[in-house]
Amino acid sequence: MFGFFKRKKSEEDPLSDLKTVSRWIQELPAGDIYTAQEQVVQSLIQFNHAGLPLSKDRLQVLMHLDNQARDMQYSLCVQYLRNPRMSKVIESRLWTAIHAFYWEITRGYHAFIMDFVGNPGASKIQPAIPQIAGRAIRGFSDIFKWRYFRYEKVEDKLWSRLHNLYRITEFDGFQSSRMKLYASDSKPSSCMDEYVQALLLSPLGAGSLAPKQIEMVDHWLDNWSEMVPLESSYDSSRHFFYIDTVKGYGLKRIRPQADIEPSFRFIDTERIQEHIKQTERSLKSGALPPSLGLGEEFRLPDGYDLLTHVANEWAAANERERRLHSREPTQGRCEVVRDLGSICKRIEMELEISSGNTPGQQLSMEEILDIKLYGFVTERTKSTASQRTQGSRDLSAEQWPLFDRSNTGLGVMIKGEESEWVKVGKLLAIRLDPTHPWLIGVIRRITRMHDEMRKIGIQTLNSEPTLVQLETHDITSGLSYSVEDSHSTQQTSSQALIFPNLQDGSVIIMESARYAHGRQYKMRDQSGLRLIRLDSVRDKGDGWLMATYIQSA
Repeated sequence: MFGFFKRKKSEEDPLSDLKTVSRWIQELPAGDIYTAQEQVVQSLIQFNHAGLPLSKDRLQVLMHLDNQARDMQYSLCVQYLRNPRMSKVIESRLWTAIHAFYWEITRGYHAFIMDFVGNPGASKIQPAIPQIAGRAIRGFSDIFKWRYFRYEKVEDKLWSRLHNLYRITEFDGFQSSRMKLYASDSKPSSCMDEYVQALLLSPLGAGSLAPKQIEMVDHWLDNWSEMVPLESSYDSSRHFFYIDTVKGYGLKRIRPQADIEPSFRFIDTERIQEHIKQTERSLKSGALPPSLGLGEEFRLPDGYDLLTHVANEWAAANERERRLHSREPTQGRCEVVRDLGSICKRIEMELEISSGNTPGQQLSMEEILDIKLYGFVTERTKSTASQRTQGSRDLSAEQWPLFDRSNTGLGVMIKGEESEWVKVGKLLAIRLDPTHPWLIGVIRRITRMHDEMRKIGIQTLNSEPTLVQLETHDITSGLSYSVEDSHSTQQTSSQALIFPNLQDGSVIIMESARYAHGRQYKMRDQSGLRLIRLDSVRDKGDGWLMATYIQSA
């Protein structure tokens, strides 16, 4: 996986001793963090493959390099999380570099711990074992988290290594010993805290959260994990989650009448659930998110949804929200168009074609059906109808195989290489039959399977969208919801989709940068021109936003 990290054999090993590594770190390119961190990873790979004795001096070298490289690693992580629209090539390079550092540094610490366990009497690193065990557990957690960012399943063997590492801390009795793992840490931690943090994050990595949301929850757990003790004795009134420390998987719910094994450890989430409720109450009372430990990136009202989602994942089974509508297996294929601009253009073109208002174009019903089904008129239809041209219009759509379906959504199964653009929060238009209207949906869950297939869960609005043109009426009212592409608010018009007959109000899907609470727009559709005022935000994603609106008198 990391084959592009290579080092020439003739080069001197920069990690040969503490003095050499200190000098080498100072010579890394200060203005190019990616290149500097790439060189760090190259040296770590060489360090881990050297086959030299795992001495106290070599441990000092590894820990010193880890300490010095943390700031660069943090900068790369911030760059990745703040640029969700980077190209696939850049995203892949950045993700691989970040993941490779966590992988190699954790591998190094793990090797020292295993060497100590194999011969504790002859080891000179015993005083450092609690700290490097804590760093290794945090390293595994970071590896898992970055796998979640890509909707990847963590291998059983990695979970087994993490569980085994924690059992070592229990055996030697330092699992609860508090210490600062790194000088830059804001407060002391323990091996148990780090382990619990990895366990609590595991159900949130199931593919229903975006990377920034997962990172935000992980930040919360820096403080919250100490509220959740890990216990070896089972109490059915308090324990709803367990981990089997000899099996290769993450946190699981306890089934009724389950057989309790000595290898089980149990988690009580009652205290953390109460903390989440108190946090929500404080937010509604006007408290600022940073003062509650939620971080500078926390935003309202979206933050309430994330807190609710987290609470549901950690709630007792009888309190957790369940799927309201069951899904049934389905076969067939559906058409898919992605992104708001492309969806609006597709609907606009089909309206022009069906109305016969397209200049120089009169299509038969057979030709219209061909365009809806294939994106073009087939040769078979052309041969039986008079020759008519469509111009240079591209009405093509992707074809996805259906997996299952419910009243409020559907599931599809597609290959990984066919879905590189797919991510949670992506807006789609979906049509199950070329004679049916388009449904608007949002990707809510992505699960990467072992055979490189992806299961995509899509929530749909079961109401036919109406294409409208928005014209600026009063651009000075309200504040823009998004600072991204803020210049677009100066546009005089744009396309949007409305759903005027939903049960809980009239809803509009529009460009996120054009939203501001209370902003007024002239809305034009086939029925004429109306004046609307934007109300509250209901949902948002990559470049789009859903809000309620009120029609002005």
